[in-house]
Amino acid sequence: MSEHIRVERGWIHVNGTRQDDGTFRLGTGHEERFSPADAISQRAETHITWGHILTASVQRLAFWRR
Repeated sequence: MSEHIRVERGWIHVNGTRQDDGTFRLGTGHEERFSPADAISQRAETHITWGHILTASVQRLAFWRR
């Protein structure tokens, strides 16, 4: 599932869209962007791992340290 997820500049990008019934469909070609805080609540639906969330959080901290 992680082929649909990438972490870039503190954001978690997921290849998928939210459907009308509120569920999340992966691999549609559309990209949703989540902050680490938003990703915690969306973890189950989007298959975002704690590793993705931790990586994005560290990237954000490194950015604000500049």
